Amino acid sequence: MKGKILLLLIIVVIYTSCSKPTLSGTEVQNSLQIEEVSNIQSPMENELFQMVNAHRTAVGLPELIFEGTSYYYAQEHTDYMISKGQTSHAKFGERAEKIAEQTGAKKVSENVAKDYENISIAMAAWLESPGHRKNIEGNYTHSALSIKANTEGQLYFTQIFLK
Repeated sequence: MKGKILLLLIIVVIYTSCSKPTLSGTEVQNSLQIEEVSNIQSPMENELFQMVNAHRTAVGLPELIFEGTSYYYAQEHTDYMISKGQTSHAKFGERAEKIAEQTGAKKVSENVAKDYENISIAMAAWLESPGHRKNIEGNYTHSALSIKANTEGQLYFTQIFLK
């Protein structure tokens, strides 16, 4: 109980979502003990992950390391957004708390998006958005992202960042 109260006291709201274009991410503070997990993302997810890392290195930042727990929650949230037909950060606080508990992360944030035809357009839109760019260029060490299409073929994106 004491740990949950402390965690609730240090939640900082910074939502960042994107569906041609919308802003909103959240950061949760705690302590990091993440183990690197083998990359299990799809080829499209891997490509966008590499694009994010290429951008980070181009601006002098270290690459992010793929992290499996956040990948699970990114996939789960992408499925949720598809079921609702819109981007959202619904239950981000709960998601971030679970990620922090399971990984020891002290900081968690996310970008979401939909309605982009491909990953290059989504990446460009994220970089044009100050909030999304802040997460991509943020002081994070690990990340994972989920990209899934709904039945009409529209892509939905969730990227989670942690440190």
